Amino acid sequence: MLLRAAAPVADRDPRLPAALAMLASDLVAESPDELAVRLCLHPGIALDLALVLLHLRALGLGDRRLEPLLSDLLGADRLRGPERPPNRELEQLWLHGLWSGEVAPKSLSRALSASSLAWEFDHLAGTTEDAYAFTHAILYATDHGRRRVALPRPVEEIVRDADAILAVALDAGNHDVTAEVLWTWPMLDLPWTPLAAEARALLAQVSDAHGFLPGPGFDPSVHERLPLPERDAYVLRTSYHTTLVHGLLLAATLSRQGRLQPGPAAGRGGSVAGGNVADAVAAFLQPSAMAVAWWTRFSSLSPATRDSLAPALVTMALRRAATAADMSAVRETLSLAAEYRLSETPVTRQARVLLRRAMTCAELAGAAAIRS
Repeated sequence: MLLRAAAPVADRDPRLPAALAMLASDLVAESPDELAVRLCLHPGIALDLALVLLHLRALGLGDRRLEPLLSDLLGADRLRGPERPPNRELEQLWLHGLWSGEVAPKSLSRALSASSLAWEFDHLAGTTEDAYAFTHAILYATDHGRRRVALPRPVEEIVRDADAILAVALDAGNHDVTAEVLWTWPMLDLPWTPLAAEARALLAQVSDAHGFLPGPGFDPSVHERLPLPERDAYVLRTSYHTTLVHGLLLAATLSRQGRLQPGPAAGRGGSVAGGNVADAVAAFLQPSAMAVAWWTRFSSLSPATRDSLAPALVTMALRRAATAADMSAVRETLSLAAEYRLSETPVTRQARVLLRRAMTCAELAGAAAIRS
């Protein structure tokens, strides 16, 4: 995937062509026998098994010896295999499109309408896996940004969800989800939001400092204690995927450079007596020990830039409060957002609904206490 994503931008760095050629040589199998046997024995997952082959084939590096078998397996009467969730069905359509050169519009539209791109994300309780379903749907549907698609909702709504997913990932120090959700902007060919622009700069800063992008399982203290021969294996084990998806993000961004100008900041009120809006919201948020890099960067930004990120800080505060079931903190955060006239977001709307339902729960508990 990274080889195919980076191929169109190979001329941006004199070192890239040789590196990509080396990667291609590592991926091209000398003999197709083993893969052919697995394809024959498991035709329902042939697309999954042939992922590397299909990407190489799209680059003109496919193995011609496997073409008759692929034509037989992936033709009109191919077995569809196990039932898959919508984002994985989008992946199947994507992989089959690499082989056939086209994707059936009706099938793509149907899968998109069943995916998490079709409705508002649950920002107060959504899981990391939910975030991956969102980001993968964008990757597969757009073929890494190569294909324009009819989205199942207005793009502005999808961007608002992406911004909120990004805020939660940054506050958790999760560079993996951060990198994946950031590809929403280049793959949909959209201008960066203020938060997306700062998150992109943060990942570049962290990656430059380490030589790779640390994954959620990477612990610098463990890395430092390891003998030198074991450090590379530890980095590979903890940070391979995060560095890979960062590479996909960089390739998508480079291929659209010049069109991805920063967009307008989210609506917000001006400063009031006692400080600016970002500092007031940040007072609710003790910097997370899991996100030292983000909070260090945030504190170094100009007041105007910090203010542009105020809606993201509200998202972080509401997510923390909801996770802790702290309804007082939810109420205080919403009051602060209203005081500073911050624009409505999916997260603030969901938080108000949470408060309303919490009142219902409290009434039920009170009634039960009286009966007992």
